[in-house]
Amino acid sequence: MFLVLGPLRVVVDSETEIPVQAAKQRAILATLLLRANRTVSFDFLTSELWPDGPPPTAKTSLQTYVYRLRRAIGPLAPRGVELRTEGAGYHLVVPDAAVDLEVFERLITAGHEALNTGEPGVAAECLREALGMWRGPLLADADVEGVRQERVRLEEVRLNAHEMCLEAELRLGHNIRIVSELEQFIAAQPFRETLWAKLMRALNAGGRRMEALAAYRRLYRVLDEELGIQPDAEVQRLYQDILHGRLGGPVLSGGRQQS
Repeated sequence: MFLVLGPLRVVVDSETEIPVQAAKQRAILATLLLRANRTVSFDFLTSELWPDGPPPTAKTSLQTYVYRLRRAIGPLAPRGVELRTEGAGYHLVVPDAAVDLEVFERLITAGHEALNTGEPGVAAECLREALGMWRGPLLADADVEGVRQERVRLEEVRLNAHEMCLEAELRLGHNIRIVSELEQFIAAQPFRETLWAKLMRALNAGGRRMEALAAYRRLYRVLDEELGIQPDAEVQRLYQDILHGRLGGPVLSGGRQQS
């Protein structure tokens, strides 16, 4: 019903969407959705809406925005959605899995567990589904500090999920198939050494040993020229394994990630 992995959307069913066009109402709904099923204080909402200080009419304005928002999402009441006033705050009640972010995080957890228990096929399926839910930056049309902070956190979660997915694909033997995806990922995150390690492993396992070695040299140049450092020790060991023909290099679970 509530889609936050991209611009905010409120969907009743496959044919009906509730528009939330006013910027302040979107900001309130976004803030409440990130704290669904918890009470959010008036003071916190006020500080989000008016970061430079509230106007004299802030309390009345906030009550008006919430009143209009409550009316707008009224059609979702039969599905268990309710915007309550509780004490000195508001509480958005939403049913289980009503927010796409919650579904995304469950899929990530399931994928991580499957990968750790030796089920890369299940992991890849869960993680691909999770990644496919993203339509753009989190709550792209809601510009308040709390959303901005959560956007940064979830972008890292998304990147880690993408890495886990590629690890699952590697363990399934889909080596050459993911090389181009890894190259695109690296172009966007050139200091993320775990990605380079996966690229080296994929190329080596796919019979392209010289390209795997060349990938390491590319990484070395990037880190040296841009950051003045050398590759992580694990990546260096992987390079030596490939260089000396020791198949089945280490599966990197960590490694330094520069940002």
